Amino acid sequence: MSKRRNKAISWIIAAVFSLVIFCSSAFIISHAEHECGGEDCSICIELAKLHKTLHELGTAVAGAIILTLMTCFIAIPCKKIASSHSAHTTLISLKVELLD
Repeated sequence: MSKRRNKAISWIIAAVFSLVIFCSSAFIISHAEHECGGEDCSICIELAKLHKTLHELGTAVAGAIILTLMTCFIAIPCKKIASSHSAHTTLISLKVELLD
């Protein structure tokens, strides 16, 4: 896949996550003080589903952030160590003049 396509997919996924979080929060806020109709109240059922969805999304986002940070904390020092220690030191790379 091209970089442009990956960026577009990433933006679409971010927009969908943001939309789900926004709409769930808006529904919860607008129906927070409804008059419950009993045990089979459809609004209460939807509120429970939205709370669960927001909790799961929050857990997934936190996990992704932790994974990203751990990768950065491991990858950056490894890259610096690898670039500082050249694995291919030869006489030519050291510019040694070979005379007979």
